[in-house]
Amino acid sequence: MPEPPQPTARFGTFAGVFTPTLLTSLGVILYVRVGWVVGNAGLGGALAIVGLGILITVCTGLSLASIATNTR
Repeated sequence: MPEPPQPTARFGTFAGVFTPTLLTSLGVILYVRVGWVVGNAGLGGALAIVGLGILITVCTGLSLASIATNTR
């Protein structure tokens, strides 16, 4: 007898809608204001912010690829 299917985890409103929208909006604002950020945070601080953004983007891309392929 086959096992019953396990319920799949789904994103809620916060994790699935609010967080990606907020990250996209903040990314656009940061890109437009990159000169101001470098001037105020310094080159090291600006590079740290950009590095954190890249890390978030890579994690999001890997998560999306995992969800899209649905491999086990």
